[in-house]
Amino acid sequence: MLKLSKKTDYAIILLSHLGESEDPVSAQEVSAHYHLPQPMAANILKQLVGAGVAESIRGQRGGYVLARPAEAITLAEVVRAMDGEFQLVECIHEEDRCQVAQNCPTRGPLTVLHQRIQAFMEATTLASIIEEAVLPQSVKEPYETAHLS
Repeated sequence: MLKLSKKTDYAIILLSHLGESEDPVSAQEVSAHYHLPQPMAANILKQLVGAGVAESIRGQRGGYVLARPAEAITLAEVVRAMDGEFQLVECIHEEDRCQVAQNCPTRGPLTVLHQRIQAFMEATTLASIIEEAVLPQSVKEPYETAHLS
C-alpha cells in the first residue's frame, strides 16, 4: 500500500505548525501541542534542519522556524528529507533490481503513475497544505477525482 511514513506525516504536521507561527517554536512546545513524543519531534526537527527545510535558533527565545517561506517548500522535498527519494516501485530508479524488467507488463503504467504522484508532490507546497488546513469546511472545494490514464 502506498502511504507516507509516520516520520513524514509528523514532519508535515511540525512544518505546518512552524509555518503558522510567527515566533520560533520549541520541540517541546510542538510535541505537547500534537501529543507526540518529544524525542521523536526533536529528531524530526533536527532532520529537517539538516535537509535545509527548517532552521534552529538558539537562546532563551529560540526554537525552530522554517528555513524558507512555506510557498518555497514542497511536499516532495519533505518526503525526500524524511524517507529519501520517492519510489512507487523499486524498478523506477533501479531497473536492474527487477528480474522481469524486459517483459514486465506493469512497468510502463507504474512509471506513469510514479511520475504523476511525483509531479503532484512537487507542485504541492507547504503553504497550500497550511491553507487547506485552516480554511473553513464550507469554503473548501471538493476534491476532483484523479484520472491517471
